[in-house]
Amino acid sequence: MSRRSVVVVLVLLATTGWLAGYLFRSPYLVAAAFFASVAGVIALVVPSAAKDVPTMLSSPAMGPAESLGQVSGVAGTPARTSASGFDEECESRFAVMAAKQTPASLDPSSVLRSYLDAASGGGRAMAAHLWIQDESSGRLSLVAVHGVVGPGASPTRQPDEIIKEAAEKGQAVLAPTSTIKTVSGASTIWRYAVPLAYSALSGVAAIDFSGDEAPDGAVLNRVSASMRLPLVCALGLHVADSNNAIARSLLEATRDLSQRLDPQDVIEAALDRAIALAEAATGSIMLFNDGDGRLSIAASEGLPEDVVRSTSASMGEGIAGWVAASRQPLLVEDLPGRSGRGQRHGVRSALSVPIDDDEGLLGVLNVGSRAYPATFTETHMEALEILGRQTAVALRNARALAATQSLYIDTLKALSMALESKDPFAMGGTERIMELTAALGREMELERDDQQALELAAVLHDIGMSAVANAGVQTPRPLTTVERGLLKMHPSIAAEILNSIPALKHVTPIVFHHHEHYNGAGYGSGASGDEIPLGARILAVTDAFVAMTSERPYRKAMDAAAALEELSAKAGTQFDPDVVQAIKRLLESGFERVPDKSL
Repeated sequence: MSRRSVVVVLVLLATTGWLAGYLFRSPYLVAAAFFASVAGVIALVVPSAAKDVPTMLSSPAMGPAESLGQVSGVAGTPARTSASGFDEECESRFAVMAAKQTPASLDPSSVLRSYLDAASGGGRAMAAHLWIQDESSGRLSLVAVHGVVGPGASPTRQPDEIIKEAAEKGQAVLAPTSTIKTVSGASTIWRYAVPLAYSALSGVAAIDFSGDEAPDGAVLNRVSASMRLPLVCALGLHVADSNNAIARSLLEATRDLSQRLDPQDVIEAALDRAIALAEAATGSIMLFNDGDGRLSIAASEGLPEDVVRSTSASMGEGIAGWVAASRQPLLVEDLPGRSGRGQRHGVRSALSVPIDDDEGLLGVLNVGSRAYPATFTETHMEALEILGRQTAVALRNARALAATQSLYIDTLKALSMALESKDPFAMGGTERIMELTAALGREMELERDDQQALELAAVLHDIGMSAVANAGVQTPRPLTTVERGLLKMHPSIAAEILNSIPALKHVTPIVFHHHEHYNGAGYGSGASGDEIPLGARILAVTDAFVAMTSERPYRKAMDAAAALEELSAKAGTQFDPDVVQAIKRLLESGFERVPDKSL
């Protein structure tokens, strides 16, 4: 790439960075733009600037080789030196490598590729890796790696002592890390680590070498000095990308949580978001119990069932209790050394934030890592604090809606019972049908919306009977043809009533079809099989079961066993066989709310 092309690319990067930094209010994007601007000026005005950039690794009183030798314990060898303090061979090798040091982009992988290529003159370079340091905790996290990955050469997710030493001392470190066996014999793996810093941004760049002798420290110092700008820019762009990704995730979480109407949906979605944001292995949301006011787990991921069932805390008790009492976030590491609970579920580090808003505290959000030290950072903590507030708002809204829906359903129940009062033999039937229908829907694992529609349909399924109250249904004699015809109209009448209420339109198909037969011989529309909505097939079975086990003016009530036999006999003709099997499982498992006696 020509120098003019490089200048054009850097100017475009600088312009884009300044604009993005202004729009997103990101200091890291502004920093990246600043470095790109400086690089453009250097490339335009000083063609040989790469050769004259002062080293960032040595102190003013020492040359690069001396500084490296002092920090790492690797002494430089005497050689003829030029005016700049480097031997002539080093100058020559560096000049050849300089052309390789302009990365194609400021993406961390691209910058590391150029860094690795440029450092190959100092020894047999195997891999380059970039680390970022958390400003508050000082913890180092791996950003990117490029190169040949092999035993002893691949950087782990946790930094080793060489990288930590470079970060702590602010000077380059070169030292052996391990020895590997090859066909030709043993080979030493060397690691060269150099600190990076600009404003609040800091990290470490490192290169791994393979060879019996240490790589050339003077060359590595010079290469690292000339690569400082793109390496720091790569760190800045990584942080900016991470922050932008978190901001997008939080925005998506706001939209997602605000659209969820069920409280359990809200906490489960919030927990999924929290685990993804923090890249955690486990997580839980603890809410206050209405009874004793203690915190207990309402949703969890990655925790054993016995831990979920047994975990609770009062205000100020344990990690969650402290967070609840202080309403402050908390990061705790080395949990196995602090509590038996940490040993049981394998969590080494935990990050907890309050679920609260301006109206008060609702609970605590926890995420855990099985790594030690944890990879949680200040950014993770801030993001989870925001998510905790979003969750509190969404949960309050969902609870308010649930309370409104509960009041709404209670009102409908009262209406149904008022209609039942005209028929003493039907008293309590709607409540029994509703409870059995709700349990059977759960047994068949309906989706939440379908379950709610089914429960409403169970309350309202006979609302059309008010229009045919004089059809002789309370008489001990058989119905006449006219009376039977009127009776068959009640699902259609109910459907017309429900269709006139927008909030109940989704219930209409279940109510309209609940007297269809599985073989098509019922009434409604003559539908059969899967043409009949599943909710209607469930309601048909529960309605028939409750009717058979209830007193009527023309017969005595059956017991539950006899009613089940009747349902089984008509499975495949009047009733859906799968629903009949489900109600048998439900009743045999101990469901107690049946009109007569349980099995």
